[in-house]
Amino acid sequence: MRIISSRTIARQAIIAACFLLSGGASALDFSTIDWQLHGFASQGFTYTTSNQVFGASRRGSLDFTELGVNGSVRLLPNLLFSAQGLYRNAGGSDREDFRLDFAQVDYNVTLFDSSLTLGVRAGRVKIPFGLYNDTRDVVWTRPSVILPQSIYFDTLALRQAMIAADGGLLYSRYNWGDHRFNLEFMVADPQDDTGDATDFLTGIPDAPGTMEGRPLFLGRAVYEWMGGRARAMFSVVDLERDFRSNMSAIPSGSVRALYPLFSLQYNEERWSLTAEYGWIDTRRSGFTPVPLENTSEGFYVQGEYRLTEDWSAVLRYDVFHADRDDRSGRSLAEQTGQARHRFYARDLAVGVRWEFVRNWLIAAEYHNVDGTAWLSPRDNSDLLQGGGDPHWDLFSLMLSFRF
Repeated sequence: MRIISSRTIARQAIIAACFLLSGGASALDFSTIDWQLHGFASQGFTYTTSNQVFGASRRGSLDFTELGVNGSVRLLPNLLFSAQGLYRNAGGSDREDFRLDFAQVDYNVTLFDSSLTLGVRAGRVKIPFGLYNDTRDVVWTRPSVILPQSIYFDTLALRQAMIAADGGLLYSRYNWGDHRFNLEFMVADPQDDTGDATDFLTGIPDAPGTMEGRPLFLGRAVYEWMGGRARAMFSVVDLERDFRSNMSAIPSGSVRALYPLFSLQYNEERWSLTAEYGWIDTRRSGFTPVPLENTSEGFYVQGEYRLTEDWSAVLRYDVFHADRDDRSGRSLAEQTGQARHRFYARDLAVGVRWEFVRNWLIAAEYHNVDGTAWLSPRDNSDLLQGGGDPHWDLFSLMLSFRF
């Protein structure tokens, strides 16, 4: 299969957009152009009683910084360009610094008295997955400083690979009274060429090589009632990639992963209840004489309460198992020689946030964690040698400004 680079895809999207604009230039009234420019700056502080999260957190770490500028231009009522540039530092789990977070063109048409919308996005497209993936950019748009790590793998350095991919997405929206139905289908080249994403997919620490293969396929179906009071969705990612090793001592191989996710949410004026459950079926072949197959699982339940217009609180229980048939980690520990706590994580978290003046937010949360499955070896080099503490606490504080 011919592999198309992300740079080529982005260039083709820009060329297509230029042709689209040139065709409609005579009807374009620049006085009606709607544009917006926004930005944010967030600085976090992380402290752990043991283990490390986002840098050397046992001593207190300031290695959690998010700076971004995003803009959108609506040249026509149904034609939108949007992009975001980002600087992010999260210790060993994110070392890319500056990057183009996303850059997409969105074109849609409405039918049947605007009850049906059909559209397409192209470029570096935000990935529609679960409840929070396409709105996780900044602390203002997520329920906590740290998202549920059983589903959204920030500490394992997969944030950039999960947030956007280079390709295209088809979507539809249908409104019927108090009911709304959304369907999305994406074909794109994933951003899995970073060392951390390659390590995660292959299971090989510091994997010396590159990922190739067919694009990822992704689908999401969403049902909303009464403008989002109740939401139910099903997301699924189908990924098949080839690892090309550049060291003779480490073989090349292939990875196949299927990740279905079920999401539910109910919202009232003062409170919200949320739950998500998913599993990852993974098959790795070529790395060992016998293919390795595994099914991990993750789920969380979460409650949010809006105390006042400026204050809110969140309570969450979040669980991840590296093998849902071995939730204690005993079998995997015997096979690998690693500690049992490397294969599960159970996190009880409580947090508050305060919008103390306009456009300023401070959020604080406490996590009591049993297990180390979602900790990054980049920040915890002793984990792969059987080290690490299975019982630990995490405190996170983040100050954020937006415009």
